[in-house]
Amino acid sequence: MRTCTRIQRQHPKQWRKPERCMIVDRTSHFGNPFTVAQLVDIGYGEPEARQMAVAEFRPWLRGSRANWIADESDRRREKILTRLPELRGMDLACPCEPGEPCHADVLLEWAALSPLALEVRTASARARVDRQRAFLGLKPLYDADELAAVLTQEVHPDCLVDFDPGDGLPQRCDSRTWNHYLKGQRLHEDAVRVRLVEVFA
Repeated sequence: MRTCTRIQRQHPKQWRKPERCMIVDRTSHFGNPFTVAQLVDIGYGEPEARQMAVAEFRPWLRGSRANWIADESDRRREKILTRLPELRGMDLACPCEPGEPCHADVLLEWAALSPLALEVRTASARARVDRQRAFLGLKPLYDADELAAVLTQEVHPDCLVDFDPGDGLPQRCDSRTWNHYLKGQRLHEDAVRVRLVEVFA
């Protein structure tokens, strides 16, 4: 796969989007919902506000509802999660200047994942959202069985995995250990409690 980069989107009329490039600013489905202006309004200085906007985007995309618990937040996240495969192999264009923190860097990390790793990370984010919603007595957004099927699958022998043994603190093991553990659980239990949270090719 080609190495993808972040490109600064220019607004002059003569600027044209390069080939194999996706615009990910707020005019797109991939824009960062956390804005510098919002953070300046609550007291952050300009450089710190820019860093915070990106810092908030990273855990939010992974399913955190800590700083935005509205249904609108969950719908916005889901729009991005659903369309992330479109970013694979693409450069990403955003108005942020080179060297500045930018949410496009987070999107590039997700887009560089293998299809399996992206599927697992996305399912893990969705499961995290529903766990938080359930804690607040809210209706889940996703089918638990479908998420479980993704998060309890065997993985390729060349992979490392992080899994959640139930305490929320991921542990790492190789694929042989993970696949063996899964088979053992399936022999003795009705449901596999341990869930994948990440797969590394």
